[in-house]
Amino acid sequence: MVDTDRYNEWFAMAQKDLRSAKILFDHDADNEIVCFHCQQTLEKYLKGYLIAVTGELQQGHNLLKLCKKVMINDNTFNVFLKDMAFVNAFYIETRYPAIDPFIVSKEDTEECFRIVNTLLARINELVGISK
Repeated sequence: MVDTDRYNEWFAMAQKDLRSAKILFDHDADNEIVCFHCQQTLEKYLKGYLIAVTGELQQGHNLLKLCKKVMINDNTFNVFLKDMAFVNAFYIETRYPAIDPFIVSKEDTEECFRIVNTLLARINELVGISK
């Protein structure tokens, strides 16, 4: 399978992850899985935005690295670095069993949603998507 280089398709897939996260949260699913979907939302939105501004699909899942690549074109994204580090923790640690389980609080989950909403609003504004 080859990933698409059309940014709007990345945004559409990200919206599916966000919708899934909201449904899971509203139905008291494990916060770990909800936060994983939030991480996936951000990853896909950052990749989509990078396609929109550079024409190139970026590899990797690390939100900090993706955000730093965005900063090459728009340094104002530096305000998101701390948030990307926070959500980055939910990519691997939430998916695999561990000796010391990774427990995610409701407050952490709500913070993930806040971060997602803020970043998506900024990117939508930059690419001219009204919500």
